[in-house]
Amino acid sequence: MAEFHFFGQITSASNFSETHSLFCRYSLQAGPNWTLVSGFSEGQTACGKADYKKRVIWAQHIDLHYVSRGMQGWPKLIVQVSCLDEIGRSWVVGYGSSSIPAVPGFHSIEIPCWVPAATTITDKLRQDFIGGSNQLTDTDIIYLGSDRSKLNTQSKGTVNLDIYVLLRNFAKFGVEYK
Repeated sequence: MAEFHFFGQITSASNFSETHSLFCRYSLQAGPNWTLVSGFSEGQTACGKADYKKRVIWAQHIDLHYVSRGMQGWPKLIVQVSCLDEIGRSWVVGYGSSSIPAVPGFHSIEIPCWVPAATTITDKLRQDFIGGSNQLTDTDIIYLGSDRSKLNTQSKGTVNLDIYVLLRNFAKFGVEYK
């Protein structure tokens, strides 16, 4: 079987406008041909406050090892950036996803994040005075993208990753890197 090893870290988030602490929930989604051998396919970073450059440092380690019978369903990383206020309330301030590069080696990845935009005056007032944001009821839309074009969204910041990708035995499946 072909082997895929992906390790590195979710280094930071940048350019989010929220003044509260931020943390990130992440998960790796792969197709039915892929089996997780070691590591955890989902997790959460620690909370952190933005510095003067509007950057939150997380340095969350990720280490996953998959085996696969085919290329279909290549793994994607899905992130949900959330905000935690002083009284313990949390809400999502950004959704994003990125395919893991299919080329071995080191990669720096920036995942742009977005949220559903407030569409009514009531939603806007609630966000300004009570806090919170519109949230997705079905998170599959983040990485499938089937109905995402129908959403009214607002751009947020980016999540930054530094990762290494190792591939083994992919030549048996007709994948060659020169």
